[in-house]
Amino acid sequence: MVKLRKLELSDLDAVHALVSRMDVVRYMLLPVCSREESEEFLRSSILESPSEPWRSVVRAIGNFPSGDLIGLCGVVVLRGAEEGEIWYLVNPESWGKGVATDAAGQLLDVAFGELGLHRIWATCLPENPASARVLEKVGMRKEGFLVGNLKIHGAWKSSFLYAILESEPRP
Repeated sequence: MVKLRKLELSDLDAVHALVSRMDVVRYMLLPVCSREESEEFLRSSILESPSEPWRSVVRAIGNFPSGDLIGLCGVVVLRGAEEGEIWYLVNPESWGKGVATDAAGQLLDVAFGELGLHRIWATCLPENPASARVLEKVGMRKEGFLVGNLKIHGAWKSSFLYAILESEPRP
């Protein structure tokens, strides 16, 4: 259904079309981005945060077979760690079509395969049940509830914690 691919500078318009929309980023730490901020996000994503204490591996979610960018996803890994956090966002026109689930499953393949990680985790706000379903569909289990752990768009939010180990079966 979708194919993950590396980002390119030519993706700027599509990236900006996503990260400049509050309905797309409303549950994420990512702010609503100006054009300049979108370009900075894209450039640092292509470079995978070389000077930061973490590595951020971001992939375009490409509509198959055209490859048109319909979303973004990524894995963030503290340098030297063997676990990482996954995230994803999808164009609203593609919501409810299995795009995020397909992308998250492929992202786990990247995390466990290409990056050689042992454990993957994700957080999900209670007011975003669609994302919780995505995480459960790719085999992640709910491990707990974190109180007031994320400051999203200026407000402290609580979240569910999901995780999966490399050795655990996936659908």
